Amino acid sequence: MIASEFEYRHRFWMILLVYVAAYSLYNLNHLNILYSMVPWNRGVLETDMFVRFLYAAAALLAAAGAMLLTWSTAYSQPSANPEHPVFSITGPFRYVRNPQYLAYFLLIVALGTFQSVLGFPVMLVGETILLLRLAGREELRLEKEHGERFRQYARRVPRFVPVLRPRLEDDGQLPRWRQALWEQAFQWGFVATLLAFAVTLSDPIGYAFGGATIVFLLLQRFSQLLWIRYRRKMI
Repeated sequence: MIASEFEYRHRFWMILLVYVAAYSLYNLNHLNILYSMVPWNRGVLETDMFVRFLYAAAALLAAAGAMLLTWSTAYSQPSANPEHPVFSITGPFRYVRNPQYLAYFLLIVALGTFQSVLGFPVMLVGETILLLRLAGREELRLEKEHGERFRQYARRVPRFVPVLRPRLEDDGQLPRWRQALWEQAFQWGFVATLLAFAVTLSDPIGYAFGGATIVFLLLQRFSQLLWIRYRRKMI
């Protein structure tokens, strides 16, 4: 299961496209996945409390994903070409080979609580297949570029399920926390969206937080694109 060059180059937008496509299934089924879990004989107050608890749990899951993704970014060396993955063997990469894709999966499952009964399984299957394809593409490229060094690493460190103890020695690389927090700030925006909705159960509040996060992401990506073009002109 290997992603195409197009999928890998536009991987974030592919992930977003699958999510939006699944969300559109609300047109066929209007029942939210979490509300479908509420026993039919619960009153309105009990239903709201139950759903708030589930959204709070989803926020914690999203926070775990955002934390793992920020940690991964902090220990990933900057690449001159974003289409070529960097081979990192420190930080979370000592516990699992693809912490970033594991983090994306946790975030997607958490945000999947906004999906409909029909949209959630479609989203889960579609996103899982996409993430597996993206990880396969990345590992294939790393193996081609680093050969036996990557193969030895792959034999020692599991692909997606992290181990409790690191399989490699710490190489002393210093994390780039400030840069990592900036690059993954929008993921924490999604955590805030889930928390806000857990407290209010208000669609306008959820859309406001989610929309602000998307706007921030677009501005961030646009500024990054301008910076890349500026660096290329300087070279």
